[in-house]
Amino acid sequence: MDEELLSVWLRLTSVIDNQRLAAAHTSPSGKGPLPFNEAVVCGLLARAQGTGSVLTASDLCRHTRILKSQMNAILRSLEDKGAVERRHAEMDRRRIELRLLPEGMALYQESHRHVQRLVGRLIHEMGEEKVCILLPLLRQAADIFDAMQQEAS
Repeated sequence: MDEELLSVWLRLTSVIDNQRLAAAHTSPSGKGPLPFNEAVVCGLLARAQGTGSVLTASDLCRHTRILKSQMNAILRSLEDKGAVERRHAEMDRRRIELRLLPEGMALYQESHRHVQRLVGRLIHEMGEEKVCILLPLLRQAADIFDAMQQEAS
């Protein structure tokens, strides 16, 4: 059973993180969809800004479990696209805060709409009843892995 679960898990995560699936739509902006990790970062920044919060690169690393070197590469790419800016905090000039710019919000929303269409298709093809059974199981699996991650830290 463990090999079968691992096989399905790897297949699922590979498909979800597959750039070809994520990029399978034509972008109205002409810039193409955001890569997976960039979309995740923009989503976190958008939610934080929506609540009046600000995040740092360290905050993003903690939320995503992405290594600092990888996060810096993601942020550089987003800066190059005009999606994100870094700036010194007013209260503590040593603290570098991140802000999602209007261009970044537009890119994120475009990518998010595409992912919503993919999820909608999954729900349609699986059926709402099966998805309602699957959701608590996936949450429980995520909670177990979160606990294992905490134990390892």
